[in-house]
Amino acid sequence: MDFMERRATVEGRLTTLRQARGVAMLDGARFDARELTALESELDALNEAEGENTRRQRQEAARAEQERLANLRKTLTVVEENRLEAVDRAEKAARDLCDALNEVRARSADGTRLLRALGVRPAVLLDVFETEFRMSLRLAAAIKPLVGLGRRFGQITFPEGRSPYDKPWRAEEQALANPDISRALKGPAA
Repeated sequence: MDFMERRATVEGRLTTLRQARGVAMLDGARFDARELTALESELDALNEAEGENTRRQRQEAARAEQERLANLRKTLTVVEENRLEAVDRAEKAARDLCDALNEVRARSADGTRLLRALGVRPAVLLDVFETEFRMSLRLAAAIKPLVGLGRRFGQITFPEGRSPYDKPWRAEEQALANPDISRALKGPAA
């Protein structure tokens, strides 16, 4: 029997005994109060037990909450370390990208100079401006999964990343430059 059932039983019996005591007093009859005293004592004990049970539940809830918060703190420590590692990777990738794009720009300029030196008037495809334009669109296409349709990442707005700039960069750049490179490598027509 749980506390509520015991309380209901004890309170019901107490009501009956108190009524019987009142009747006995009115009738001038003798009343044995031992059971009434025992039930009142039991009711007091039930109240104390319920209070203790409530205190223990609160204590357990507080302990569980402290454990939950401690686990969240541990998780936060791991998440923050993972975030900072991702920041490190992003910084390295951004710096590597910057270095690589500077090299693409420089090698495109070198390629244009060499083509001209070999007597080939190159299409503007290796021109620094055209190379930067294409590479910016390739970068926008690569970033598209990050920015979605909004085309924004913080303060940076990207152009629409569209085809053919979403294809493999090397193959596309090679296809653009190949006609001029092939002519230069064959030499002047005999």
